[in-house]
Amino acid sequence: MRLTPTQIDTIKSTIQAVLAQRAGLAFAVLVGSRAMGTAHEGSDWDIAIQWARSTSATDKLLTTELLRQDLRHALQVRENQVDLIDLADARLAMRALVAEEGIPLHITDDLGWVRFLQNTWAQLEDNQWRSQHAA
Repeated sequence: MRLTPTQIDTIKSTIQAVLAQRAGLAFAVLVGSRAMGTAHEGSDWDIAIQWARSTSATDKLLTTELLRQDLRHALQVRENQVDLIDLADARLAMRALVAEEGIPLHITDDLGWVRFLQNTWAQLEDNQWRSQHAA
């Protein structure tokens, strides 16, 4: 079931409203089938998030779960249909996917977003160089 552009805009606005209410969220990016336009009715929502540096580990855990619940209620989906990916703990492959194919939904820290992109691309280039020039 393909969504119409109007439906996509409505859903995006709903998600953005929920994200805007969460203090300490530096940025959030939609990834996966929803971002690629290949989702079906039962597809989950994959959203990569980056918290402000000042957010403690305990606060990140609690706030991430509260955000997941808020998004689940706003989107009217089951609990297992909202996946939040904490970019601070994500591997390079996931960070590359976010940088290359993700759709930014919410950015409160422009500099943090730019640094994320620059660091991810630099690590990708470094890995490529190492794989080509490894002894």
